[in-house]
Amino acid sequence: MSTHLGLRAKEPNNAHGGLSVSEFTSPGIRTAVRQSIHLLPADKRRLLYLGAAAQVSLGVLDLIGIGLIGLVAATAVSGLGVTSLPPAVESFLAAIGLDNVSISQLSVALALAAVAILVGKTILSAFMTRRVTVFLAHRQSEASAQLARDFLSRPLAQVQRWTMPEATYALGAGVAAATVALLGSAIIIVAEVFLFAIVSISLFVFDPALTVTAGLLFGFIGFFLHRVLGRWSERNAEVVKDASIDTLSVVSEALSTYRETLVLNRREFYIERFESLIGRSAAANANSGFILEIPKYVLESALYLGILVLATVQFLTQDWAAAAATVAVFLAAGSRIVPALLRLQGAGITIRNAAVQAQPAFFMKQYLSETPSGETEEVGQKSRVIDLVASRYPEFTASVLISDAWLSYRGTERPALCGINFEVPLGASVALVGPTGAGKSSLADLVLGVYAPDRGRVEVGGMRPRDAINRWPGAIAYVPQSVALVGGSVRENVALGLPGDVVDDDLVWEALERAHLARFLRESREGLDTAVGERGFRLSGGQRQRLGIARALYTRPQLLVLDEATSALDAETELAILQTLEELEGTVTTITVAHRLATVKRADEILYLHDGQVVARGDFDYVRGAVEDFDRQASLSGL
Repeated sequence: MSTHLGLRAKEPNNAHGGLSVSEFTSPGIRTAVRQSIHLLPADKRRLLYLGAAAQVSLGVLDLIGIGLIGLVAATAVSGLGVTSLPPAVESFLAAIGLDNVSISQLSVALALAAVAILVGKTILSAFMTRRVTVFLAHRQSEASAQLARDFLSRPLAQVQRWTMPEATYALGAGVAAATVALLGSAIIIVAEVFLFAIVSISLFVFDPALTVTAGLLFGFIGFFLHRVLGRWSERNAEVVKDASIDTLSVVSEALSTYRETLVLNRREFYIERFESLIGRSAAANANSGFILEIPKYVLESALYLGILVLATVQFLTQDWAAAAATVAVFLAAGSRIVPALLRLQGAGITIRNAAVQAQPAFFMKQYLSETPSGETEEVGQKSRVIDLVASRYPEFTASVLISDAWLSYRGTERPALCGINFEVPLGASVALVGPTGAGKSSLADLVLGVYAPDRGRVEVGGMRPRDAINRWPGAIAYVPQSVALVGGSVRENVALGLPGDVVDDDLVWEALERAHLARFLRESREGLDTAVGERGFRLSGGQRQRLGIARALYTRPQLLVLDEATSALDAETELAILQTLEELEGTVTTITVAHRLATVKRADEILYLHDGQVVARGDFDYVRGAVEDFDRQASLSGL
């Protein structure tokens, strides 16, 4: 499925609910600006408006400076005395003590004032630009963090609507384009339009015919450049955005399948794809840089030609004083307007680029705002997490209740779970068994709050699973079949996500002992600082699995869910892990998904699932007698 935003929405088999990307269309410039503003907190929006107003107000200084330059030219060339000036000007000069000075002194004073004002305006403009740039950089950081916080707090079904490259781009480059590039360009456009307007009005009062002629000329040039270069720029921005996302995808695929591509000798194909994408992106970026330079050459050429024609006509048709004043005023105005037009054109091109590149961020923001998160309570502070681990969650009751639970995945005809009913009392151990696709992992996901049931009720400790997780972080733990490790040390992987200053090494060692990995690490010189490598490549499959078990046990959970957690272990290590789990019996509630029947033989209750339904439940012997397939597997396992 494709979207007008340029995102290719993925439809994973296990995506539950979610958005219809076909409902979204590419925003226009004004819409993109509004969406960018809405990425900012309300109090920061006011500061943005104040910054824009400050930038706009500086245009008045340009107007004053240009007027002074015209007055200098007229005074110096014509030989006018002070008494020949208009009464209002005479009064102003008298008020500042310049009513009796010579023409040369007056010209110098006016020239110095004009230079001071224009230079001062430039310095103030540079200062304000710096302040606005820093302000927008901070807003980018805040907006990215807030969007990431909102995104990562969602259920798995919502998160899975995005691929990793798309989410990475939206949270990083997308937000940067929406804040720094787009809003920064919007402020430039507002300021330069205001400058252009007040200077144009002043010139019109001075000489309407010349102003209209110049306005038509530069207006036509600007409109032509905007239309032609804008479309070219948007096409380049689309290429850059798509190539960036695709490049992230290629790199991710190559790293995640490195062993396979090495053995199958497929690396060259990834390199070729990477090279092609980088080449497309580089060519598009080069075109974008060239596009930004084109208005400079066109407008500067038009300015020089226009001043030449103006000077020729003025000196041939008017007296020198009037001609000098007119040429000086229009030359000064042109020296300010043309750079303003260049900035305006550049900002216009940038804002169109940014509107395209920011589309994934807008898309994510809108999706998250229109999709309920299901959250009712904020995740606790890190100090609270540590306190709860130390206290063993005194207020948490690790019981599970599932009543008439149904679950369907998006794009599938058959429900994954059909009217599931069962209860797990505190301290009990329950095993979920059955053939592949029976619904075992789906049922475990309901308990974990990964998915919410389409109908029915799921409670952990008397409340929804996600609410229980938020209220008692660490009380519920999970060990997947395939453990995802982060690049870093063993300590960082066991205490996943926790800041280093709150990690308890004693708890880490305790968890490693229970996972039967401590001996290996004590023999290592680095100990807990032992690096696991990217995705854990320095560890064996069994070591990675044991590290995942240690991660789950670090918080001393009261409810432990294991999804084929011992499948990658050798028989001896599996037996040791099972002994650890037996030690937890009566104090920790466990739910185990398993194919290897030795793992579930000692469970208090076994649920046999088939086609999303519980077809038998009881102890090991009862289920063996009730389900022929289970009995056959038990016989083959020697049980």
